[in-house]
Amino acid sequence: MEWKQLQKEQEMIHAQLRTVSRLSEQRDLIEKQIEHAQQEIYKHSTALNQIRMKLDKLEGFSFMNMIRTWTGQQDELRAEEIDKAAVFELKINEAKKMETDLTADLGQVNTKLTQINEQVLYEALSVLNAKKKSYLQIHEPEQAKRLEQLAHEEMLTKQLIVEIKEAEEAGEAALTKLGQAAESLHSANGYSTWDTFFSGGLIATHLKHDALDKSENYLHNAQIALQRFHNELLDVHDMSTKTLPVETDGFVKFADYFFDDIFSAWSVHSKISTAREQVSRVQDDVHNTIWRLQDKHNKAEDYLQSLKKEKEAIFQASI
Repeated sequence: MEWKQLQKEQEMIHAQLRTVSRLSEQRDLIEKQIEHAQQEIYKHSTALNQIRMKLDKLEGFSFMNMIRTWTGQQDELRAEEIDKAAVFELKINEAKKMETDLTADLGQVNTKLTQINEQVLYEALSVLNAKKKSYLQIHEPEQAKRLEQLAHEEMLTKQLIVEIKEAEEAGEAALTKLGQAAESLHSANGYSTWDTFFSGGLIATHLKHDALDKSENYLHNAQIALQRFHNELLDVHDMSTKTLPVETDGFVKFADYFFDDIFSAWSVHSKISTAREQVSRVQDDVHNTIWRLQDKHNKAEDYLQSLKKEKEAIFQASI
């Protein structure tokens, strides 16, 4: 009983230390993601301002503009530039929303970090390790090394299961948001023409402005959910053990899903059907990733039971 109590206390401390490590990694990752969003805002804003200048020149009087108007070239140039501007507006809006949500996530991570005293945990762990060593020297000197190995592997496996569960939950949340985005795009699929007015942003010719905002928000909610799923998958990757490896090459590719192509397809010539197809592909990828997580979850549970059985067999043999 004493060994099990010591083991339980040690697992609790290690779990808290793992939380500190995971939160610190997430803090660094989110800070980089916020910086990336800020860079995107600056880059797309610069490009949008350049287009505005071009349009101002097209609107201004000149003999060349008159000739272009007579030949219809000016209208074509304006349409091309407006299409580009529509894409940049959407990307700027999305990057701003990402910055806001990620900043909120960063605040939550920092709050959790301040609630854990890492130094106290390391001191308590040192005391526990000394007690376990003394116990094994007295009760199980011959099996001490193997019991320590089993205890360590059991602890890592339990932590891995926790990380997998969190990733599964984040994946299910991403699926929900993707489903809402897909439904919103489906309802908008019957509409076509979009216009851009730089004083008020995008206005759909055949859609009410609130419906357009709602569709944009659904896409953003899906994107931030995918980003959080991606971050949880990185935690699973970090917890992969030597005896229970987790292949993550296919898992962490969600960093690439920032919907640039979706925004382009959606705004330029209203190719909403293309956007729907892209959302559908992402849904399939998330489904497949969750399935792989569930498979690894089951294997981790089986492996944990085998560790417990071997440990119990050692103690039974000593009775």
